[in-house]
Order: sequence, then C-alpha cells, then structure tokens
Amino acid sequence: MKRFIRGAGVVFFFAFFGLSALFVRYFVFPFIKTKHEDYDMLRKLWKFFVGILCKVKIINVKVDEIEKLKNIKNSIIVSTHPSYIDILLLISIIPNSTCFVAQKLANNLFFKDIVDLLFILDSNNIDEWLNKACEKLNNGLNIIIFPMGSRHDKNEHPKIRRGASLIAFKSQRNIVALNIETSYRFLSINQPIYDVGDKTVDYKIEYLDEINIKDFLAEYPDEVSFKTEVTRKISNILYKYK
Repeated sequence: MKRFIRGAGVVFFFAFFGLSALFVRYFVFPFIKTKHEDYDMLRKLWKFFVGILCKVKIINVKVDEIEKLKNIKNSIIVSTHPSYIDILLLISIIPNSTCFVAQKLANNLFFKDIVDLLFILDSNNIDEWLNKACEKLNNGLNIIIFPMGSRHDKNEHPKIRRGASLIAFKSQRNIVALNIETSYRFLSINQPIYDVGDKTVDYKIEYLDEINIKDFLAEYPDEVSFKTEVTRKISNILYKYK
C-alpha cells in the first residue's frame, strides 16, 4: 500500500508540475523584464517543487559544499545522471542555469513555450545548438550538460560524448564537474514513473572539480586534440577511471 501511495504521489506531482509550467509561462513570465529574472523565477519555482518532494518524504537531498554550487558562475556544468529529476534538483540550487532539452519537449503542451524561452533545444544541427549554447554563456548563464546523454545506473561508466568539450572550445568557459547519487534506483532509465519504492530515496549532490579550459587550450590548441583530452578528463573526474 505504501508503495502505491508513493507512486500515486509522484504521478500527481508531475501533473501539478506540468500545469504550473503553463501558469508561470502565461501569467508570470510576461511581466518579467529584468535580465536573468526569468531564470531566477525558474530556480525558485523548481526549488519549491523539490521542497514538496522532500516534505512528503519522496526524496531527501543532501548537498556537499552547497555554497560552491550556489557560486558557480558562467560555466559549463557536467554531471552524472542517475534519475529523471536531476536537472530539477540542479537548477533549483545553482542560480542562472539552463540546459539542453529533448526535441520532444518542444512539442509538449505544458513545456513547449518555456523550452523556447529558457532552454536550448537539442538538435541534429550542431552549429545551431552550439551557437545557442555560446549565446547563453555569453549572457552570463551556466549550461548544465549530462555528457553521457541518458540516465544510467550507479555502477555504470557510460561513454562520455564530446558536446561539453566542443562548447568549452568555442566559448572558452571552464567546466565544473558534479556527482549525483541516489540511495537506490529511482526514476531511472527504463523505470516506470510510478515505480518509486516504499521508502525515501536519498540524493547526494557533490562538487567534484573544475577544469581550467585555458590550460588545455595552451597544451592542445587544435580542436580535435582539445576535445579528446577534455572529454577524457571529464570521464576521469565523473567516473574515477585510472
């Protein structure tokens, strides 16, 4: 019974989340004029949603060195990706942050307008998303990327894609690496949204390291070598390969 109640609660939460996105898009954002104020509103709203999940004991969130996360500025953020709500957690903590979103969200009734307004649409056109990412960084935002591309289980070491290193090469912004872990498999890949177990899932979010891009550019000035070495460095940090 407890498992059923928790599952129903998560389904209700996502429905509420979608309806709230519509409300905010049409009744709040049109009145926001200050630069980055819309991203601040997004962070506060998502912090509220995370608070609800914590209040009803669906999740518990522990953040190591939270001030470091709050003070990340104008950087490319890469992170492990165990669950569906990882981006919700990160944006609720780190100010002035955006991320890439899947093409299907651009056609979603609840989120399509917010996607156009605040996020970067993942596209097969490399120049298109790269220019958009650099534009966001030039405007002082952080960009959050899950460089493995999809959710993964705790003990998996997925292959890291080169998107983050390409953006770093073009923008010359530093990369900050974070780790997200869950105490058990929760809203993971190929897992139904209602299958959330019968106890509170503990999230641990920790700051790992910062990659100084100027150091890599000095040693690897050509794009191919730079992307190869920075991607390898990201993998080493996130998954502690030797």
